[in-house]
Parts: sequence; C-alpha cells; structure tokens
Amino acid sequence: MHEHGSRLVNFAAPRIRDGALAAIAMAVAVTVAGCAPSRSSTAPAAPASSLPISLTSSSLCQMVPKLDRLVVRRVDELAQNHFTFSFPAEVTVTATRRVQVAARALCALPKMPTGVICPADFGIVYHLSFFAGRRSFPDVTVRPAGCQQVGGLGVTRWVARSPQFWRAIGLAIGLAHPSSQTFRGSGPLGS
Repeated sequence: MHEHGSRLVNFAAPRIRDGALAAIAMAVAVTVAGCAPSRSSTAPAAPASSLPISLTSSSLCQMVPKLDRLVVRRVDELAQNHFTFSFPAEVTVTATRRVQVAARALCALPKMPTGVICPADFGIVYHLSFFAGRRSFPDVTVRPAGCQQVGGLGVTRWVARSPQFWRAIGLAIGLAHPSSQTFRGSGPLGS
C-alpha cells in the first residue's frame, strides 16, 4: 500500500474495471440478502412443532405399526401416451389399517435381481408418501410396467413376481377389484 495524496493505492492488487467491480458488488449483495431473514413475508412461518419430521427410507418398514396416513400420487412421465385410469391421480388414505397393509405389502417385496431383461416401461410412476403422525418418510416410487421396480426402501425391490402386491395397494386406496392392469392404465397401445 502507498499513500498517494488523500487516498490509499494498492499497487499489488490487479486492476478491476468498473463493470467487473459492480458485478462483484452485486454478487456480494445478493449473497448477503439471501442469507438475511425476510421481513416482507405476509404469512408467519409455521411453528416448528407443526412441521413434519422426515425420517429415513429404511425406517419405514420398522415403523409400520405407527403409520396412519398414505398419499398415493400417479405421475405420467410420457403424457403423449394418453393413458386413462379408473381412479384419480392422487388418493389420500387415512384408515390406519389400510395404510399399514399397503406398507407391509411394500416391505414384503423381494430385492430386485440383477440381470433382469425388462419389457417396455411407458412412464407411469406411483409416489407413495407415508406418515406416522407428524413424521414423514421419503417417497417410495413404484413402476407398474417395465421391470416393476420399487425405489425408496433402501435396496431396489421387485413387484413382477408378487401379483398380490397390486391388489393390496388397490384395496388400500379403496378400489373394488384392483390388479396390476388397473395401475398400468389403458391407452392407445392396448395395454
């Protein structure tokens, strides 16, 4: 540093153009603003006691007796296939016994074997969200076509050799005569 007139000059620092300096100042301002709590929020934050507490996916099977709610959401990753279904894309189950039956059906599925050659998967995925009071678990994903794999329970599990699985899930969400076809839907390909 060298004092030159009334200002300090740093000869060792590289020269920064005014535009680059403004960009750096803006980045610092945005970073600092992002860390500061917002005072302009119109809704108060939910108290910590009302927020769900997330648990690990591997603990779901250990907590089956405490499960009391299930939300099943269907996602069509390839909407151009135009599949139709006999039940809504989202179903919430609050009957404790039915929720626990669905969880037991998932936990009883075998591990997915290696080297399986899978048929076509048309992009239908079910997201099963389980709750035990305020505690929530990571979603379990189930694919009714292709390899019919289940993710979100630690190891990948397999539905293809467990035909009663779809019946258990269907009865849990209130369907009268569910089968694997019920969950695959029907569409222009005759599936």
